[in-house]
Amino acid sequence: MLAVLHITPIELGFIPMAHYTSPHVCHILFGIGGNETASPMRLGSSTYMNDPSEGKPLLDLLNQQDLELENKADGTSYNAFFTCFSSRVNDLNQFRLYGKEGGVEASGCCLVFNKNGDWLKESDISVPFRGLSEMSGQSSDDLPEAVFSDNEYEKLPLYQVAYIAYQDEYITDKKCEIWLSAPNKAFDLHQNLAKENLGSSIRFTLNSNISRFGIRLKPVGNEEWHQFRLEKLKEALEELIGFFKDKSAVSDDDKEALEYIRYLFKDFAFRDEEEFRLLVIKPIDSEEIEYCETTQSVYIPYADIRNRADEVILGTNYEKTGNQRKAEVFRYQMKQKCPDVKVSRSTLPINPPNK
Repeated sequence: MLAVLHITPIELGFIPMAHYTSPHVCHILFGIGGNETASPMRLGSSTYMNDPSEGKPLLDLLNQQDLELENKADGTSYNAFFTCFSSRVNDLNQFRLYGKEGGVEASGCCLVFNKNGDWLKESDISVPFRGLSEMSGQSSDDLPEAVFSDNEYEKLPLYQVAYIAYQDEYITDKKCEIWLSAPNKAFDLHQNLAKENLGSSIRFTLNSNISRFGIRLKPVGNEEWHQFRLEKLKEALEELIGFFKDKSAVSDDDKEALEYIRYLFKDFAFRDEEEFRLLVIKPIDSEEIEYCETTQSVYIPYADIRNRADEVILGTNYEKTGNQRKAEVFRYQMKQKCPDVKVSRSTLPINPPNK
């Protein structure tokens, strides 16, 4: 699964990637606007992402909802951290949803990477999951040989997010490239209760305990490779469904294995984001995790992006938040601190904020 969803630098080519953020964060990342030094981009905790079902669609597909429905659970010993990118550059919906300042839509900044095809480095595929391997007792000798730089997270592999749809009357076959049949635990529970109460006289239709799930994956690179990727993704998912269908009980090792891939799947409702992720999983007590007093959240520093970003696109309403921001000042400060980063202004049609 990881191999199928991994996007290599060669495959990404010159496809630009966008990261939407607020003006405040953008200033911090580039060390402007009163910030003497730049701060690295962060890998944020999966716990408080915009999607309340983050990491759960795959559990639904595998009929493993019980992993999320315990009445009492110990705090997890590890956590997933990631930063998100989209192939939708200067996109109205992305600007409306992300990076807003003071609740004003399209007031944020779109950071553009990979316009020159040189953003991704050759990845070290062991980096995202080294924390889990260490927790499971696997020695460093068992891991692939790592090639370290000053910051190993600069070698994080880029993964494409796949979107899982539960078929209903509005989601037709053509909206997803892959369709899978999976057992429905909610029906199984209802069936068992009904049998206990009504005996053998109750009848059920042959396939009423089967749910149909669709997978949407945006093409990256050439069409032939995309079709090969879809084929391999379907095979991997069918294997996974079969594995959990035949398991009488889910072990801790099984749960841990799902942590490697569950955050690479999102609900179909978010498909327009066309998302890609840099992901790492770490023990919650890792020394690499830091705490931010301002946001009251934990994170892992990713990388200094001043030499990685190619362009900053200021949202249509960047100057209209009441914080006296001026595009001219932003351009001037960026020219002083980051002269190689292009600065432009979005002209997407969106109403100015209400006074």
